[in-house]
Amino acid sequence: MIVDTEILKSIPNSEDQTCFGCGARNPHGLKMKFLTDGRRVVSFMQVPPTMTGWDRTVHGGILSTILDEIMGWSVICLLKKIGVTRSMAVEFKKPVNAGERLTIIGGVQEKQSERSSLMTAAIYNADEVPCVEAKGRFTTMQPKAAVRLGLVGGDYMQAFGPVLNFSYDQ
Repeated sequence: MIVDTEILKSIPNSEDQTCFGCGARNPHGLKMKFLTDGRRVVSFMQVPPTMTGWDRTVHGGILSTILDEIMGWSVICLLKKIGVTRSMAVEFKKPVNAGERLTIIGGVQEKQSERSSLMTAAIYNADEVPCVEAKGRFTTMQPKAAVRLGLVGGDYMQAFGPVLNFSYDQ
């Protein structure tokens, strides 16, 4: 078993999100939900058939997005920071089919500095075989810096307060 589901805790997300990866309000998005065991971030999902490339095979861009999303949430949950992807390398090992139950796992490979971390992620099929793996270099910052730089607004950032142990006072 690659994940002990008994110890996973849900990571809260705003219901107002329109993010393609995790937004509950995006009718065309992936609607990913995240859990953690304290050292990794996990998501379980099935990709709909509308996101395929060849026949029933999930499009590589969608798989890359899933990996990027879980690495971004790994920055938020495990490092308590906001992260933006600087670079990402993806290795496609086996096809992933639409409708197949997937387990996606993200984590921190190395915190390189206060502003840079190397993250990892993998997508496993229902047989727990790794199908796609990624490494991503993320620029990380404190929540107030993300607001100051204009990446997000203060109200939007406030929605991440429970995960980041953060309160944005304007």
